[in-house]
Amino acid sequence: MGSRLRAFLTREQDRTLFNLRTADVPQKVKDRAEVIRLSANGWYVEKIAAHFNWTAQTVREVLHRWEHLGLEGLWEKPGRGGKSRWTEDDMVFLEECLEKEPRTYNSVQLAQRLEQERSVTLSPDWLRQVLKKKGIIWKRTRKSHKGKQDPVVQQVKQADLEMLEFVCAAGEIDLKYLDESGFCAWSEPSYSYYFRGKQKRLEQSKRRGRRLSIIGFLQPLISFVYGLVIGGVSRKSYIQMMELEALEAQKTGRIRVIVQDNGPIHRCKEVQELWPKWEEMGLYIFFLPKYCSEMNPIELEWQHLKKDELASKTFEDELDLAYAVIDGVQARAEKGNYSTQRIRFNSNSSP
Repeated sequence: MGSRLRAFLTREQDRTLFNLRTADVPQKVKDRAEVIRLSANGWYVEKIAAHFNWTAQTVREVLHRWEHLGLEGLWEKPGRGGKSRWTEDDMVFLEECLEKEPRTYNSVQLAQRLEQERSVTLSPDWLRQVLKKKGIIWKRTRKSHKGKQDPVVQQVKQADLEMLEFVCAAGEIDLKYLDESGFCAWSEPSYSYYFRGKQKRLEQSKRRGRRLSIIGFLQPLISFVYGLVIGGVSRKSYIQMMELEALEAQKTGRIRVIVQDNGPIHRCKEVQELWPKWEEMGLYIFFLPKYCSEMNPIELEWQHLKKDELASKTFEDELDLAYAVIDGVQARAEKGNYSTQRIRFNSNSSP
């Protein structure tokens, strides 16, 4: 049996790959850089493939290109054929329009902008193909608070978090990531492939239903512990989950660190009074800097759960939605080969 395929990085290489997350490069390059970092952190090829919804062969190709070409292997090879009607500078111009301007663009508007500003004429259909090859696709936009981040605090906290991840990888502590998210029985219709000249319509259910919230603790490659509630996650539900984590830390005798944001229920007076008790039991909290949700890997779990498992589906009521979320969590766990545990809250509002 051959040796396991794995990337090994120096500290400088890891920092370079990490900085590509926010660099002005195609999304494919960012994804490949993350594949290399995950491999260096001990992730198996199959687990990386499940995380990105890729094939294992694609992951292996990325790792082999890194081994032979280094950083250059993250980019696409230049193609062959006739002389292009556009240059790389033209695409950089469009990328800057998409990234920096506070508005949205469709392919027609981008083609018009390219012709007006760069005197380059491309049809919207052709431009869509070019953009797709560069990792720019037609998708929904999201609200962001990135402009509110404090770069100094973010850098310090990132260094602290990386140290915790290193200590965890060495087996000295247990590290978990906490967050909450929400689901609705009826979501707005999304984009879908359908027959030309026809429009797909989804009948809205009579009962819209209340919001279903989830609170989860992700221990990458090991476990996902979560609970469901109708409405928002209350401080009582949060405290119950944290109490269970503290008891588990006390039982194992291992220090357990919970990475979480600065949500109101995470810092309310009742919770702060419990911090000394939890620390005596071996449970500690690491707060992420404000507006830096991208530092919490559990955010990706919510994204994949909504985009892959529950995308564009409607549900008759909260119970139907809850079963779908439970099935979705289980499906994600099977892909990632980790265990799940659902906590039942001491409340009549939990499914």
